[in-house]
Amino acid sequence: MYSKLAVAAALVCLAGTPGFAEDAGKNWSDISKDLKDLSKDFKDLKADYTDLKNDKLQFENAKNEGHLLEAAKYAADIAADKHDIFNDKRDIRADIKDLKQDGVTLPKGKR
Repeated sequence: MYSKLAVAAALVCLAGTPGFAEDAGKNWSDISKDLKDLSKDFKDLKADYTDLKNDKLQFENAKNEGHLLEAAKYAADIAADKHDIFNDKRDIRADIKDLKQDGVTLPKGKR
């Protein structure tokens, strides 16, 4: 996965190079939008992982205390969090694909 630092580095690199590549100047608005979307998607993904962690903890606490209705609510929240994480990852892949189509080479980060 690309880190926030890698996205920021790509943005800085692109800011300095549009004059060198004719296509980059034409696609700068698309590239800028895709980079902003990518950054937002990473923030959403981080928040969704935090929600998942909290919901799992709450689920275990409710289950251990015998509150089955509350545990069922947290189980539904966990399923929703997993769905959100799946969608965030799909959006990240789409943004990276769009950036590659615009000729952007993102630095390699953590995967």
